[in-house]
Amino acid sequence: MSTLLQELDSFSLKITKAIELNDWEDLSAILTVRQARLESLSNTQLTVEEQRILESFQAMDKLFIDAVLSKKMELLKEFQTVAQGQKCVKAYYATAIN
Repeated sequence: MSTLLQELDSFSLKITKAIELNDWEDLSAILTVRQARLESLSNTQLTVEEQRILESFQAMDKLFIDAVLSKKMELLKEFQTVAQGQKCVKAYYATAIN
């Protein structure tokens, strides 16, 4: 495996950690660097094995997308819970003042 493909493989762990930690800024930075490395591959002739490795990266990307969407739904539910709590507090204060 080429050095560049090894480097791309190392991004998978970094991406996974960023998603688990909800570190969206770090995830964005990692993906930006990774994208630049992927684009540098477009000018090179890849072996069949290297092409298969890249296809496995695409499969992992689908898993990453699913994980991010799942986190997004979790955060949306948390936000809705907080928003509902704020409404309850406002209603309480409105009735307590009167």
